Amino acid sequence: MQAQRKIDMTAMSAPAPAPEDEARVAPPPFPTAPAGEASAIPSPAHALQERLESAFADPVVENRWSPRQTLALLVFTCGAFWGAVVGGAIHFLG
Repeated sequence: MQAQRKIDMTAMSAPAPAPEDEARVAPPPFPTAPAGEASAIPSPAHALQERLESAFADPVVENRWSPRQTLALLVFTCGAFWGAVVGGAIHFLG
């Protein structure tokens, strides 16, 4: 009996949407251009993308650190941090 019920349940499909449901789609909340005139309406999103592209294109770096200086800063700051952690642990737990 349950096997027959499982077969019947899997054989059932959802009802097809009525054609009038597709016609009642809400219009977009912003103005849209016809298919051939995509550039007729200025888009704030496209304007922002263009400004960001020009702002982040080829940054000019005059005082760039050498890899040796960068590594020295990294080693110093990490060493100071772990030194403080170990020193604090020894002081408070010691």
